[in-house]
Amino acid sequence: KQWYQRRVRGSDYLFLVGSEEGKIYKCSKHYSSQYLDTYDAHHMAVYAVRWNTFHPRVFASCSADWTVKIWDHHYSEPMFTFDLGNSVGDVVWSPYSATVFGAVTDDGQVHIFDLSQEKYEPVCQQSVVIG
Repeated sequence: KQWYQRRVRGSDYLFLVGSEEGKIYKCSKHYSSQYLDTYDAHHMAVYAVRWNTFHPRVFASCSADWTVKIWDHHYSEPMFTFDLGNSVGDVVWSPYSATVFGAVTDDGQVHIFDLSQEKYEPVCQQSVVIG
């Protein structure tokens, strides 16, 4: 199993773990024998889980199932789901804006979203040039 782990921002004891089975587990260092919560997050492997720099309750996840999902860790269902049409290898929040994030897909596309401008489509999509 491969696990992807991120701590809750501002917390020394909570963290999230993504699994190859598509689940995300909320865990605590204080309760090492059990999960605090389990999210049935994706249909395939979770490749990344990233906390929003400005909103400690909000995180993004991405997966081989072609989706990026935006979550409030207090709820079991995502707030937003974006189907990018290809396996999503990574997602990251902007360090300067609470509503901007980017994702990269296996077909070499970078997708930039700004939830304050457009909640359903990327504001920019660009092919990555290697060379």
